[in-house]
Amino acid sequence: MSARKRMIVTGVSSGIGRAIAAEALRLGWYVEGIGRNAPTELIEHSHGSFTICDLSDRVALKKLSLSTPQSYDLTVLVNNAGTLGPVKLAKKASWSEIDHCITLNTSSAMLLSAKFLSEVVGEKQLYFTGSGAAEFAIEGWSAYCASKAAVHMYASVLAKEHPEFKIHAFRPGKVNTPMQAEIRATAEEDFPGVGHFVEEFESGNLVLPETVATTLLHVINLEEKIPVIFSISNYSR
Repeated sequence: MSARKRMIVTGVSSGIGRAIAAEALRLGWYVEGIGRNAPTELIEHSHGSFTICDLSDRVALKKLSLSTPQSYDLTVLVNNAGTLGPVKLAKKASWSEIDHCITLNTSSAMLLSAKFLSEVVGEKQLYFTGSGAAEFAIEGWSAYCASKAAVHMYASVLAKEHPEFKIHAFRPGKVNTPMQAEIRATAEEDFPGVGHFVEEFESGNLVLPETVATTLLHVINLEEKIPVIFSISNYSR
């Protein structure tokens, strides 16, 4: 009898999250999406399901239940939902813009992870979509950089608290997603480095979401010990 594997993914409507869900379904996982919009291929798949939840809404998030009457050999949570947030000089960012970015990118991932660790029984793994921006200051991205730096540190703390589980944040690189299109559409006065991202896109240097998904599923099955924070490019096959 084949192993029963369950994956919970946030941010499945597009980009990296959608690709991860699709790859997991292809490999026979039971996939549960959480967020505001579900891709048709997930909800129409016999092993797919979706729970509507605005992850920036603390009240709605607290009401979520991650427990299930079914038993699984492995359950994986991928905290992927996120936003680029306000792309402008830090002094121009409003309270509401900063709050939404930190809430969605960091606080919701922390709360959902706490639920996951306390409610889900059996073998489990926990992943966060991190970013190189967590370790490299980018003008115009103050909220995003700060939120991802917090995610990296949170993953590192959880890994120390729960050495029995694989807990990681992965840096996907520059991926061809709607967020990248949003970046390229930014005015240079708000984001001085926008030209570099346009050049990377036009040169065909962006990573495909499918590459990220395939690599992450590969890492999940690895038995070797890997760093808590790792780059997808180091494990791409």
